[in-house]
Amino acid sequence: MAKQAELEVGMKCVKYMLFVANFMFVLVGFLLISIGTTIKAIYGDFEVFMENHYYSAAKLAIAIGVIIFFVALFGCVGAVKESVCLVNTYAFFLFCVLILEVSVSIAAYVMRGNLESTLKRNMLNSLQYNESYTTQYTWNATQYNLRCCGVTGPSDWSDVSDLYDLNTVVGTDNTTIFLVPDTCCINESCTSEDSIYEFGCLNRITYIVSECALLLAVGALCVSFIQILGIIFSHLLARSIRRLKTQMAVEKMERRQHIYEQLAKSGQSEKVSPVLYTPTSSEA
Repeated sequence: MAKQAELEVGMKCVKYMLFVANFMFVLVGFLLISIGTTIKAIYGDFEVFMENHYYSAAKLAIAIGVIIFFVALFGCVGAVKESVCLVNTYAFFLFCVLILEVSVSIAAYVMRGNLESTLKRNMLNSLQYNESYTTQYTWNATQYNLRCCGVTGPSDWSDVSDLYDLNTVVGTDNTTIFLVPDTCCINESCTSEDSIYEFGCLNRITYIVSECALLLAVGALCVSFIQILGIIFSHLLARSIRRLKTQMAVEKMERRQHIYEQLAKSGQSEKVSPVLYTPTSSEA
């Protein structure tokens, strides 16, 4: 009985720890969804310059956040029902989510490798921004919000043909002429080289996207360590449940055997000894 009580106390401790871990997983799920949604929205501001695979890590983080809710619910049900099968299945799902999180971390970090060259190529290709409203809106919003002009500088717009509704800016030597959009102008009187933004948008966009990717990689990696704790807790709980059920089965068999032995002894003590009949001399 003492061992059984000890096992029950240990299993309750692990069960409560698993509930706490599941609560943490729910918070982590919200965190992943918020991070993925925010980064996806930031990338959307530069969608003309971004490749489609850059969105994959953010979308996967959102999907993992949603999956964690169902996995946490599965773990709570397994802990309440004290089912070894459900708890082990819960641990398996956690391991699968762990692999996905590590994949997100690796993908987000690797994406930072050739980021600048990809952005520069796409930005240069999109300088013909009058061809579509989306491109025009992206360039205007980028230059206005980041306070920059062109890819590497205002001179990038001078190499672009068939532009219209642009400002003609005369350089300080009265010979250099810049054709720039209104969003390149620091103020309304955009007539001189000093009245436009000096720096291009490439470095600033690269910094923003790179930092977002790093945040996503670090966030997914931190969540992975929490997932490892959940896997450990679920493994301990499964072992405790298995040991407790085995102990209870053994004690049940011992009690049953003890009852059988008691019944056998009581039945043996109530037996009447046989009496031998011997005829008397008269009967003979």
